[in-house]
Amino acid sequence: MPARDTLESETRRAVLRAAAGAMGVAAVGGTAGAHKESTNGGTGEQFDGERRDAAANTEVVGYHSAGGVGPASLSGQPADPHYGGFSEFRVHDDLAFASVFSSRDETPDRGLAIFDVSDFTRAESRDDLETAEIGCLAFYRNENDAAAVMDVKLSDDGQYAFCSKQPVNALFDESDGSTGTDDHDGGADGAALEVVDVSDPGNPELVTQTTLSVWVLGPHNAWYHQIGGREYVFTAHGEDGITGGINVFEFDRDLGTLEHVNWWNYDSELGEPETGTEGGAYYTHDVVVQDDPRYGIPILYDANWNAGVRILDASDPTDLEELGVFEMDRAHHAVPAPTLLGGKRVFVAGHETPASHEDQGYVRTDGESGHYYLVDADPLDAVIDGDADSAYLGISTTLLEDGVEPASREAFEMYGGAVEDGGPTTELDHWILFESTDQTFEETPGFEHEAADDDWTYEGFDDFNLSAHNFDIDTDGTVVAGHYHAGTRFLQITDDFALEETGYSRVGPDVPEDATLGDLTTGTPFHWSAVIRNGVSFSGGINAGPQAIAHDGIEVGGDTPVDLEIEREADASLFTAGQTSQVRVHVDTDEPVRVRDRIPVDWEVVAGDVSVEQLDGYRKVVTFNDTVEERTLRYYVEVPDDATDSYAVGPLEYARPTVEADYGGGVSANNRLWRKANGEVDISTVVGLET
Repeated sequence: MPARDTLESETRRAVLRAAAGAMGVAAVGGTAGAHKESTNGGTGEQFDGERRDAAANTEVVGYHSAGGVGPASLSGQPADPHYGGFSEFRVHDDLAFASVFSSRDETPDRGLAIFDVSDFTRAESRDDLETAEIGCLAFYRNENDAAAVMDVKLSDDGQYAFCSKQPVNALFDESDGSTGTDDHDGGADGAALEVVDVSDPGNPELVTQTTLSVWVLGPHNAWYHQIGGREYVFTAHGEDGITGGINVFEFDRDLGTLEHVNWWNYDSELGEPETGTEGGAYYTHDVVVQDDPRYGIPILYDANWNAGVRILDASDPTDLEELGVFEMDRAHHAVPAPTLLGGKRVFVAGHETPASHEDQGYVRTDGESGHYYLVDADPLDAVIDGDADSAYLGISTTLLEDGVEPASREAFEMYGGAVEDGGPTTELDHWILFESTDQTFEETPGFEHEAADDDWTYEGFDDFNLSAHNFDIDTDGTVVAGHYHAGTRFLQITDDFALEETGYSRVGPDVPEDATLGDLTTGTPFHWSAVIRNGVSFSGGINAGPQAIAHDGIEVGGDTPVDLEIEREADASLFTAGQTSQVRVHVDTDEPVRVRDRIPVDWEVVAGDVSVEQLDGYRKVVTFNDTVEERTLRYYVEVPDDATDSYAVGPLEYARPTVEADYGGGVSANNRLWRKANGEVDISTVVGLET
């Protein structure tokens, strides 16, 4: 090889390695292998392709290749693919959104794909899925084809999408300089957080973007959450402990702006200064915020790679405070159960793992393919109640195995290790697909095809073919996990807090090889993420578009959307101190619902058929005692009588009468819990009396 070619190759490899640290993947070590052979198997009219003969207790009931706009039967078959790759997948009632990793000349300029999945989310039973079909409504443009839209999150009312962009496509030969004719203009920045108005899903429009190249590769993931009546977006940045962290933005939908209000970083807040010099070992990879199912306050779960899962109180987004930590390495994704399970607060944490790892110094057992840990988070109660400064939630068994030295002991030493006579606290349970390279395909459920192929090997970059990735948890403890080439795996959190596998789907369409994202994967399936709604799991395929999967043991029809109009009307938005105001809530729905509102903690409810709960000095929740379909509800408040100030009232929330949990939430909005109604947050000003 000529000297120049050698230099360019080594330089590109070094850049790839740096990018890999920020994205949680290994650098490409050569040309990706060819598309793997598939075996024939029937999957119904909606899936006219081929599959690996590998599924248990599941059936693919819908598929769309995202080849073009239209129903799957017309524009969504494997022979009509998207050229490039997808990443994250989210569902909001009738709609689903897939972020577009790359989009080549054949299907250029795509940054976000929007799908109609109402046939599935409104199905009343499994029988309704026989005629269900996914439709593609539109593509939102990405004007920088060197940038990948890595992640997408949605506002509570589904009117806005928040897209995380990183300039990494050129590193994977996915940038070809092509331009197309899609009508929906997106942002041109390569490292940015973009806000997209998707209120008309067939015509998405860019609202604003904030350039984040100052934080190296930009945001890898993001999360949206309403706090104190205001809307916030939390972004996760790599690539090391110095530059990586959580950036917090306040979104103002009236002005269409993003304001940077906070930055939180493990090194600066908790760690030793020299920690950040270790490269990609300590950085925030992903964040999830939940209204805690026990206390109702917003709690942030930060997958902070080798710094473990850091859990933060986000009641004040401008001043995040740590509550506790679960010690693990490669904390890639952490999701709290959407409600208390068996009276306990738990979360699941996963890490992304290849077997070849010595080049980055990661700690892992040789050959393992990534754990999912089930963690007891009830020790947080003592911290929230003010009885403890911080909570140590344990150390993963991965860091305690014989011959494995922990990657970081800062957390363990900081919290005293919680070492009892029986040894350190660990997770409640964990699940893993491959324990080591000694485990054979014959011993692994769903890998009959590989077991019969003497040439199929498990090594090098292809190790990521069998690694855990993003997942969701339903209210009954069902965990649906995107597990790359292991497909979508179904786990159940049992009554005694074990993780048990209940099924899997390794179905993959036979898309053309030149359409796939070759530098990251060798074929299909390649399930990046999974989300469960209404008993149907939607799996985002990085090479092949989304699938809808039904599980034999999961009932369909219990999580359909609630259709309603709800609006708050107050006497005024400007009050004098001590004034009493009537609040009217107009509700129009086709089924009975419960309704509640949120008010500032120092406002007093003086009349109304309501119950009032104070969220520990944070907010007050005003719940109407009656269920309602079409009616105006009323309550009366007295505003403070001292200083002049502005207050956020709302958002309004609604739920079916059968809802049992007061707070909580999952990866995407479901209909088994209380739902927030955006656009119903009022800013009221109280003019204090002079003394």
